[in-house]
Amino acid sequence: MENLEATTLGHLPALGRYRLVRALARGSASSWWLAQDAAALREVQLQVWHRLPLPGLGSQVWRAAAAPVMALRHPNIVAVLDASIEDGQPLLQVEAVTGVALSQWLTEHEAMPPRQAALSVIGMLDGLAHAHAAGVVHGRLEPACVVLDIAGRPRLSGFTVLPAPLDVDALPSASGLYLAPETVQGGTSDARADVFNVGLILFELLTGRPAVQDQNPQRAAARLLEEDLTLPRGLRGIEHGEAQLRAIVARSLARDPAQRYASAAELREALQDWLTPALLDGSGDSRAARTLNRLMQQIAQQADLPVQGDVVRRVRRLSGAEKVNLDEISRAVLDDVALTQKLLRMTNAAYYSSVGGGSITTVSRAVALMGFMAIRDLAGALPTLEDLRDQPVAESLREEYARCRLAGRYAERLCPTEAEEEESFVTALMQNLGRTLVHFYLPEDAAQIRQLALSQGGSESSAVLAVLGLDFEDLGVSVARTWGLPETLVRGMRRPAPDGLLRRPEKRDDWFRLLGALGNELAEVQTQVERREQALRNTAIIDRYGKVLGLTSQQIWAAVDAEQAAPAAREAAAAARPAASAPAHPLARAATRLRVAVAQSQEAQALLRITAEAVFDTFQCQHVALALREPGTDVLVVREACGVREALLRQHFRFRLGQEADLFSALCLKGADTLIRDAATPTLAARLPAWFHRHVRAASLMLLPLIVDGVPVGLLYADKSQVDGFKLADRELNLLRALRDELQKGLQPRLTGQAGG
Repeated sequence: MENLEATTLGHLPALGRYRLVRALARGSASSWWLAQDAAALREVQLQVWHRLPLPGLGSQVWRAAAAPVMALRHPNIVAVLDASIEDGQPLLQVEAVTGVALSQWLTEHEAMPPRQAALSVIGMLDGLAHAHAAGVVHGRLEPACVVLDIAGRPRLSGFTVLPAPLDVDALPSASGLYLAPETVQGGTSDARADVFNVGLILFELLTGRPAVQDQNPQRAAARLLEEDLTLPRGLRGIEHGEAQLRAIVARSLARDPAQRYASAAELREALQDWLTPALLDGSGDSRAARTLNRLMQQIAQQADLPVQGDVVRRVRRLSGAEKVNLDEISRAVLDDVALTQKLLRMTNAAYYSSVGGGSITTVSRAVALMGFMAIRDLAGALPTLEDLRDQPVAESLREEYARCRLAGRYAERLCPTEAEEEESFVTALMQNLGRTLVHFYLPEDAAQIRQLALSQGGSESSAVLAVLGLDFEDLGVSVARTWGLPETLVRGMRRPAPDGLLRRPEKRDDWFRLLGALGNELAEVQTQVERREQALRNTAIIDRYGKVLGLTSQQIWAAVDAEQAAPAAREAAAAARPAASAPAHPLARAATRLRVAVAQSQEAQALLRITAEAVFDTFQCQHVALALREPGTDVLVVREACGVREALLRQHFRFRLGQEADLFSALCLKGADTLIRDAATPTLAARLPAWFHRHVRAASLMLLPLIVDGVPVGLLYADKSQVDGFKLADRELNLLRALRDELQKGLQPRLTGQAGG
């Protein structure tokens, strides 16, 4: 397997039912490939070992050894879906992740900014901590085993399945050596060995070069065993705490395992402690550090900021239009604060810097970089305000979003050049990042701030400092830097001091900063001050900003008047439009997604996934599986599954047509849609296959055969753990059958001719 990368597309190597298409990454023990699964008619991703870990290794032993890794499910781990040996090569089928291998990223970039490097490593440590808690050690962690996905998350892959004897002479040490000293000496890898490897990756992210690199493997191994690996001094981009960061890396790379961090969680805590004061620009306020720590943990653990449902529907409608308009989609995204922030965060992540991105400061550039379909899918995947159970928090966010949009519109209206209107709008929104995040992720703190501000006569700034230990602005700037947002945008997030002297802006960034600040001050007057005070406050704001921005009072008053009149105009336009229909049923939305996917010639696996997820979510099932007929046979095997024992379904769900004693087979041949209220009924239980009783044991079932040209080619299966779990209204049953019909239409050209086995 060592020479697979040299294979041309014209001579694709085959491994059993897989045909290798393109190498994705190469590690010291295995390689990752994009491949075609001939049996399932879909593209998959494979991890292929260069050689057998054990002589005479069989499929049964390999699958059993891979079972603990296959059971891992974590946002920072690439899921393993199947294990097999094909043509003598052990391989794992892994979750398809759109992203770039960290090894490739490091080849294309000198180094990662220190804050971003720390956050990336924290994500890796979260994945490792989960694996270690499940009794799984990675064993060979290196940059090739880390994927940076499009959301900016590091995802771990390449876990050791069966430890193989180490041949030092065969190590690819010229590109970096990624082993703990005790592993080089023949010891067993454990959690502390994984910590050492994380230290090697952090070293390389910070410096842009491997900690140990040598053409001669013996010399490289000797360096690991004999040298103390320390960061060089004077690294670029470390604004604060260089000595602390150097100490963290040195302890991670201690040659004696007893001197290292005892666990991934302990190293994570040390990095977070370094990150927090650095983000606070050297602040020594422990309360501020704790606040930022809490906020970052909530952001990592909870869902994204919720978006507005009407904006999501508009974005998805515009993205799916026959003639897609970039300006219209960008405008729709800008109308939602959460979607704008999410887009800027994603497109400034490490993945996009490897696919033509850079410093993205506008939504229109972000949309153009990601593509319309990706924007549509992103909008549909985010939680909505309507989904929030805590309605007071939802209402608070609605008010916050409205104020942010108003500030953005003021900044946009007052921008002197049309080409820079969007950047002015975005800067005004981002000046509120800290406040918005606290409203959602720290709602108890937000409530305490409101209560304290009222008791102090409306002084929000002093209440914020009393509760959080730092102001909203410092908090927002700190988070923006951890997200890797461009420094020009981060500088624009700092509004001038309330009583400070304003100077005419000299740099482009200063224009956006002052326009955003003016927009926010005008918006705060409109939303927080009684009408009788508005004119007086507006006059003071206009006098303060007008001269330095070169704007006359008439221009600013005109923008205020126009924006105050805008809500009435928008309401009139909405009244003139036909009344919006009720939100579509999730099964109806899924049927529409299927039609779009078929029109775009998406692969069969995408159609199965849309269907399975829709049924699973709509009916709150225990399991959903879609089985298809294997080419040239009468055997149906599962091709997509969801649920608590998804891996077991993928492994065991199979049956042969024509076996009347098997209930699944009999119902498929009859083409009968069937709802089984109680699977324990003796006459039914006797006809259910053995694998069902052993691995699934569901109480109620729903079975819908898939028929193409009058011949059964598949089965939609769903189950629940309670008797009589499915109680379908007529509308739901009709929508479910309509969804099944759309799936059959989409599969027909892909399955025609398969049913003749």
